[in-house]
Amino acid sequence: MHRIAAMMAVITLLLPAPTLAAPAELRIIPEAELRFGKFAVIDRGSRIIGPNGSVQSSGVFSISNGDTSPARFTVSYDRGNNGKRQLNLRIQLVLAAAPVINQGGLVAQLSGYQTDLPGAATVQPGQIVEILIPNCTQRVCQTTFNVGARLDIESNAGGGRLEIPIPADVVLISVK
Repeated sequence: MHRIAAMMAVITLLLPAPTLAAPAELRIIPEAELRFGKFAVIDRGSRIIGPNGSVQSSGVFSISNGDTSPARFTVSYDRGNNGKRQLNLRIQLVLAAAPVINQGGLVAQLSGYQTDLPGAATVQPGQIVEILIPNCTQRVCQTTFNVGARLDIESNAGGGRLEIPIPADVVLISVK
């Protein structure tokens, strides 16, 4: 009897520990920064970069070409190792107001967000935008989108390089 109990203990020790499912994870990944290019402004002006890369300027004089682009984000849902059944994901995206930059005699502010997301061509800071990822059967499902904006800039003296991040956040609303 002791021998059977001893063998059972050995068999129990040889069995692998049960693995826990990796937790699901939702992330927003900045892929490219919003770039307004190299330009000069005498007093004040603005430049709009569309989500398709279009450029409109007022009171701004380009110094070089081809150095503008919309921001690019990827929303990624990793289901962990919880199977491969088809999922339909509802996600809420919020683009927050970017900070006003005051540096080196320049004052710059972003406004007028534009996206190439369906139904969200124009987005106000703090506005909730719904993103749908249907028919997700892979472990990681994702969608990528572009964001453009208007840059209002005032020059008191000098100049410099400006980097204005677009604060973005996502929340998973439902998985069906």
